[in-house]
Amino acid sequence: MIKFIAADLDGTLLNSSHELPEGFFELVERMHRSGVVFAAASGRQYYGVERLFEPVRDKMMFIAENGGIAFEKGECVYSLPMADEGVLEMIKCARELYDDGVRVLLSGEKSAYVTDSDPEFSESCNIYCARLSVLNRLEDFVGNDHIIKVALFDRNAEQLTYPAMKRFSDSYNVILSNTQWVDIVGKDVNKGNAVKKLMDKLGAGFEEAMVFGDYLNDLEMMGCCKYSFAMENAHPILKENAGFIAPSNDDNGVVREILRLIPELSGEAVRI
Repeated sequence: MIKFIAADLDGTLLNSSHELPEGFFELVERMHRSGVVFAAASGRQYYGVERLFEPVRDKMMFIAENGGIAFEKGECVYSLPMADEGVLEMIKCARELYDDGVRVLLSGEKSAYVTDSDPEFSESCNIYCARLSVLNRLEDFVGNDHIIKVALFDRNAEQLTYPAMKRFSDSYNVILSNTQWVDIVGKDVNKGNAVKKLMDKLGAGFEEAMVFGDYLNDLEMMGCCKYSFAMENAHPILKENAGFIAPSNDDNGVVREILRLIPELSGEAVRI
């Protein structure tokens, strides 16, 4: 029996237009009534993800910031912030890459932060951050918030920013989260560890959970349970490490596989 399901959002549960599958809220309701707990597992900020699932937010769990923080019914289950000194060093390193188009977003427990020197970037961050504050200097976060994740935007992330920030990989997880973003979090922070914590909390065993992902920030989730799915559109390395391949995010792959393994959740409102 499946007790727990965790799914990444962008490129996984959401289609290419960043939309949830039709009837998905009803599916969450059905899971909740059946004793199956669903968790959105995203690299995004919690407050923005919660807003996406507003109608059913109290009937599911949230893993945000690539596993750095988790919430249930609006309450923080755990938080794994980074040391201020490390964040300041990353900001300094990132500034050396600014001329190549790299921009920095700090994600804290209370809010996300950018500088007022880049309004175009700030506007784009509003898509992902329901709470976004503008600072004169990124260093001004010190004493005001605890940073969970440092995110760097670069249209050439895999070739430029990712290799440059790997210098921090001895003490932190440096993650290529998609083609344009590099995320840096604490060494123990990843979606896999977060999923394991929630599985333990719920008493879900290895064969009683499902996970879905599409990119390298989902890699650790693939070893958490028997039913680990990489989407058809996933990064090749993720596919190599997944137990199964699901149809693509534009072919409703997450819902299709959930209903295949738990057919009793089917209903008229749930479209596949």
